[in-house]
Amino acid sequence: MGIDYYGILQIKRNSSDLDIKKAYRNLALGFHPDRLEDPCTLQVFKLICEAYDVLGNAMHRAVFDQYGEEGLKRGVPSPDGYIQPYHYHGDGMRTYKDFFGTSSPFADLLEYYINPKPMYDLPEGRGFKKKQPAIRHTLCLTLHEIFFGGVKKMKIQRLEYIGPEQGKTEVKEKILSIPIKPGVPPGTEIIMPEEGDQNPTQTPADIIFVVEDRPHEHFIREGNNLITQAEISLEESLLGTTITINSIDHRTIRIPITDIVCPNYEKLVPGEGMPIVDQYSEKGDLIIRFNVIYPKYLPKASKEMMEKAFYMAKIGGGHNQPEMINKMILADKILRVDPDEQLPPF
Repeated sequence: MGIDYYGILQIKRNSSDLDIKKAYRNLALGFHPDRLEDPCTLQVFKLICEAYDVLGNAMHRAVFDQYGEEGLKRGVPSPDGYIQPYHYHGDGMRTYKDFFGTSSPFADLLEYYINPKPMYDLPEGRGFKKKQPAIRHTLCLTLHEIFFGGVKKMKIQRLEYIGPEQGKTEVKEKILSIPIKPGVPPGTEIIMPEEGDQNPTQTPADIIFVVEDRPHEHFIREGNNLITQAEISLEESLLGTTITINSIDHRTIRIPITDIVCPNYEKLVPGEGMPIVDQYSEKGDLIIRFNVIYPKYLPKASKEMMEKAFYMAKIGGGHNQPEMINKMILADKILRVDPDEQLPPF
């Protein structure tokens, strides 16, 4: 079963923060070791202080409400990462002193509650509110969402005021609409101002979403460019082929490969990458990298024919003679034209 911290403080599970503080104050004063001489008092006092240390902390209380003492002290996973196990430091007097400002049980503590300082003497009464630290979340977006942009809906839970007097808060769900610009780069921070927990003495925190690319099946984004890989045979790498690619915006692109595909060769297709942020009409490039699949076996006759082909290329163009190679390619293209379509000689 584990320890029931609500039972120790003798309060209900839906008690407010003020109810928790009142219960702890009464019990801590009543079971203070300097008031009672019973040796069991110290252990009871520590349990009371531990119960307040858990329920007085919003995160610890939320974990305890969902997973109990076992989950709280073992640690649990969360959407933002692993929540570390909770361990009470064991010094009840330290908790008592942090709460009351003194370790003495005989101090005139009621004076502050009976005659509190006027609000205008406090910074909050003069209109000054300290802003809570920003809350950061990772926003994973698909390349499709980044390409088109739009609005991303995210559900959050936060403390909101109850009633017109705004004296109490409770956890409520809220849907945030996050604007996504086409082509937004990874690491971009999208700020939702003051969407954190509401608090009468503090300004709600900003919620910051940090953009991160979700892995895609075929594409990788590098800056504004898209990188993809195509598999071709050795024959296609030497004789040419046509690559068919389905783009992010659901178009079919056919790219002819007429060059010889050598190691580290890349085919660049201008304007088929990701939109450039704030310049939607302009896009990056598509870069195709190749993986050449070699045949596992070649018959002897095929090897002899390839040997003759490479020999003819060697004697016709030679090594390091690009001009001669270009003339051979031009002559080869001319010979491929149908005789009926050839221009008459001058």
